Formats: sequence, C-alpha cells, structure tokens
Amino acid sequence: MTAAVNSASKINFCSIQPLPSISALQNNQPSLCCANNNPSQPSIPPCPANLTPRSSEFHLHCPAKDRLGKWVPHPDILQKLGTLAAPDLQDGMKLVVIQGWSEQTRASYGVGLLVYHVFCDSWNISEQERAPASTNLISMFISILLGLYPGRTIHGYIYGVCAWHTVNSLPWALHKDQISTMLKGAAKLAPPTTKQDQ
Repeated sequence: MTAAVNSASKINFCSIQPLPSISALQNNQPSLCCANNNPSQPSIPPCPANLTPRSSEFHLHCPAKDRLGKWVPHPDILQKLGTLAAPDLQDGMKLVVIQGWSEQTRASYGVGLLVYHVFCDSWNISEQERAPASTNLISMFISILLGLYPGRTIHGYIYGVCAWHTVNSLPWALHKDQISTMLKGAAKLAPPTTKQDQ
C-alpha cells in the first residue's frame, strides 16, 4: 500500500466536496452510485460528480441501503481468508447479518462505504488492499476526512466500513477503543466550521 499511497500523493482527495448531509442524501437522493444501464430497473440517480467511484464489478450500481450486501470485496481476499462460501449460502448469511440494522442505518452505512471507496480510488488503493482494512488505512481515511465532515459523520462512515467487513465475514483490525480514540482526536482537530455540527 505504501507504494500506492506515494504514487498517488499528487491526488487531492480534499478537492472532493462534502455531501450535504446523510439525512439529505437519504431523503433526496437515496441511491447514489454509477449510472443505471438497466431500463427494466427503476431509475437510480448517478453519484454526484465529486463522489463517483471508479467503475467496478465489485461495486454495482444500487441504492445506498443495498450497498452493504451488494458491494463485495475482491474474491481473492475471501478465498485467501477461507470465507468464500457457495453463492446461495453466502447470500443467506449476508441477509441474516444485514437484517440486524434498520434500513436507515443501512443507508447511512452505504453512504460511508461510497466515501470509503472513492477515497481508495483517489489514493490508488487496490481492491485487494481495501479489505480487511488495516489500522493504517483507516487512520489515513479518518485524517483525509478531517475538515470535510463533522466528527459524527466520520464516525458513521467508519462504522459503515466496519459493517461491510462484518457482512462479508472479514476480520476488522480495529478495536472499539482504537476507533474511539481516533474519532476523539478527529473531533479535536476538526476546524470550527465542522465542530459546530458535532
């Protein structure tokens, strides 16, 4: 990942403007991602230009609330970890886990997952390095989000990435105390314009 980060250091992720708010996204644009090419499906609006992930077979166009289940890690990761199950069994296992969250929570986590993958695209983090997410990668993600989003939004985004790991039976490297400490630090370092929203 170091080489990828160094080679991508010229990319300015901070040029990506923050979304209006999670609630605004859920109310006005509940389904963000790439363009919908299937006329038989209901029209799903495209992502905002500043939050459009690279086209990928692993991140299919779907509403935010469906991303936890439909966006998948690279199959090489699942095979390496021994979590690659038969498709029917895998879908059933995901469904059980996903039902543990309300639709609103799933939509919020889906927005965070979008931001995470746009961040990874911006820094040329390969699909194989995105999961299981390392402590360094999550720390970098938090530091990049500082100043763009209030602390509670960053908190939701991190837990969205964690939920995606849970749904896909991937280990999550960070403990709650590590995440809590990072997020407290992020809140203290947030500029006054974002602190007032926390």
